[in-house]
Amino acid sequence: MRTHRIARRRAGWALTAALAVALTGCQSMRDGGVGDPPADDDVAPGGIPAVAGAPLLQLSFSGGFVPMGWDFANVPSLTVYEDGRAIVPGPVIAIYPGPALPNLQVEQISDDDLAAIVAAAREAGLLAAPPDYGMPNVTDVPTTFVTVTVDGQTYEHAAYALGMVDGEGGPGMGGEGWPAADAGLTEDQAAARATLAEFIQTANELVGASGDGEPYPIEALAMFARPVDTNVEGAVAPETQVVPWPLETALADAAECTVVEGDAAQALLAALASANQATLFEQDGVTYGAWFRPLLPHEDGCAALG
Repeated sequence: MRTHRIARRRAGWALTAALAVALTGCQSMRDGGVGDPPADDDVAPGGIPAVAGAPLLQLSFSGGFVPMGWDFANVPSLTVYEDGRAIVPGPVIAIYPGPALPNLQVEQISDDDLAAIVAAAREAGLLAAPPDYGMPNVTDVPTTFVTVTVDGQTYEHAAYALGMVDGEGGPGMGGEGWPAADAGLTEDQAAARATLAEFIQTANELVGASGDGEPYPIEALAMFARPVDTNVEGAVAPETQVVPWPLETALADAAECTVVEGDAAQALLAALASANQATLFEQDGVTYGAWFRPLLPHEDGCAALG
């Protein structure tokens, strides 16, 4: 399970943003959808059967040299459903430590923009087996994951360090980065990466998140916790606060991904409203660090997080 691997990552910081995209069920869109399911001989190679309930579009990133729990708690930067709901991280106050939970917001996009996202994926050639995206000569940065699901087929793409090579429109680089040859990429690999980056930019522009959407109503959270030895020098930062754990759920049993839902989730959300990313929790005389990941509408447990 991915949550086992995440729990073992140690301190650091993310150097670049990457994304994961999931597009699903064109034929099931409102009023009959974008198009009819393709004939068997029209399905691109490399697809696998679609997972029921997957969102139309999802963008996220994972990996790199990041602190423990960062990957686990990281919410996709964009999730779009067939009804036009778009869930995005909203503005967050620029302080350290930051809030314990992301400011998730819900935007609404039109049917035309939903159809345009699918059309852009087709034009980019994402409804097919992935090309070779190469491996740039850089270490400890995230990988972009792109999973496209259309007409009952899912196609998975992954591009390491997307945004760091010239032509990939990397954030903070003015669209410029290393020359492809210096990064160890062939012309075909560089072209595939540029196409993927252009699709991601198009999808974000079509959603056009304004930052003033409705708050996303969190109904369940995934979490895991680890004991912290507060007697070890440097284990606890000066700004760290230690507060009582608000639930009956045993933190000692939460060394792996655990889901909190219902009344317990609402009680935890109330407690986290005054917590931050450095907050520790005390239960039965033991102090724990804990990490939290709000579940999105299509996620029903830890297995859904990968």
